[in-house]
Amino acid sequence: MTVTLLNPEIQPAILDTVAGIVRTDLAVKAYLSGNLFYAVSATLAVNLGVAVMLISIPSFLVPFFGVVFAMVFAAAYGVTLAPIGPYAAAMVPHSITVLIEFQAYIIAAFGAYLTGRAIFLPAGGEKRSVSQRYTTAAARVVSLYALVVPLLLLGAVYEAFEIIYLVGYFI
Repeated sequence: MTVTLLNPEIQPAILDTVAGIVRTDLAVKAYLSGNLFYAVSATLAVNLGVAVMLISIPSFLVPFFGVVFAMVFAAAYGVTLAPIGPYAAAMVPHSITVLIEFQAYIIAAFGAYLTGRAIFLPAGGEKRSVSQRYTTAAARVVSLYALVVPLLLLGAVYEAFEIIYLVGYFI
C-alpha cells in the first residue's frame, strides 16, 4: 500500500491485470444481492479457496511455494487496496477486513513454511520416511487451519456486512 501511495499510477495497471485474472463476478453478484448470508458464503468460499488451493496444497508439491505466493498475493492486493482515488474513504471500514483476512493468510503461509521444512529439510539425523514427513506436515497444516478458518469466517462476516451496509456511507 505504501508503494502505491508513493506511486499512485501503478494501481490502475495492477487493477487491470488482476481483473483479467481474477473473476470477481461472483463476489459482485453476492454483494449486490444484499443477502448477507449469500455474501458471507461467497466471500468465505473465495478466501478459503485462496488459502487452501493457492497457499497450502501447492506447498506439498513445490517446497515453500505458498510462502512465495502469499508474499506476491499481499503485494498485489496491497496495491489494489491502497486508499487512493475517488473511493479512498471506503477503505476506512475495509481496513478491518484486510487485517483479519491477511492474518489468516499469514498463518496459512506459515503452514506452507512448516510443510516445506518438514518434507524437504528434515532435522539432522532424522530417519523418518518421506511419507511420514508428508503426514507430519499435513497434520501441522490441518492444526493451523483451526485458526485460519475462524479468522476467514470472521473476515467474511465483517466484509459482507461492511460492503452491504457501511461502504455506501463512505463513498
